[in-house]
Amino acid sequence: MALFTDGGISNLEDLRAYESSIFEAASTERIDLSKKLTLAQQELETELGALLRQRYERQVLGDVVVTRPLRQWHVFHTLALTYRDAYNSHLNDRYLRKWKEYLKLAQWAWAKLLESGIGIAQNPIPKATPPRVSAGAGNLEGGTYWIRVAWTSAAGEEGCPSDPVNLAVPEGSSLVVEAVYPPGDATGWNTYVGLSADETRRQNDEPMAAGASWQLAEAPSTDGDPAGEGQAASYFLTQRRILQRG
Repeated sequence: MALFTDGGISNLEDLRAYESSIFEAASTERIDLSKKLTLAQQELETELGALLRQRYERQVLGDVVVTRPLRQWHVFHTLALTYRDAYNSHLNDRYLRKWKEYLKLAQWAWAKLLESGIGIAQNPIPKATPPRVSAGAGNLEGGTYWIRVAWTSAAGEEGCPSDPVNLAVPEGSSLVVEAVYPPGDATGWNTYVGLSADETRRQNDEPMAAGASWQLAEAPSTDGDPAGEGQAASYFLTQRRILQRG
């Protein structure tokens, strides 16, 4: 899973999965849902950070893993903020009901997060920055290729893959990929390539060394693992104890 500090915990489609009419309501009331997602995450950061400091004496949010309860908390809190604004604009009872409903769901998700535990990565690997890509000499079929990279640790754990980038490669060329800005704990990186942003597969058998480049001179493999969501939690902080993974 991604780390809390890797970027947005949820996206617009996550909101619509729980509330099918949210786009229409936001358009009618001129509410920027992207800004609401950001604001909700900032409020989660404040509350979660205070909890970690007070109860667990931890200062860093960068090793918190985004588990399902944490993502649900973010989604419900975003929807509650959205319908709160919609209600305050026109005092529409329908919006009031939605606001109260999602406020209760956000509180439920927060309780479930505390019950199941806050996921912690022992050696967190941040999300990779989009790679530097270029064309070189080779035998690659011309076309547009999508590329992602992910940093790895000495223990073999992989961080959240970068956002995809694409490159139109001429016929008879190769694709050259460079991972940039390695985080301090990263020892290597993996590269994922595909013909669409949603379907990229791992191309290298072993992690590439930080600072090395990788080249694709022929058709990309379709047998590799798909790009994942990042590392799993090493352990969970609960209200009463620490639960080890596995």
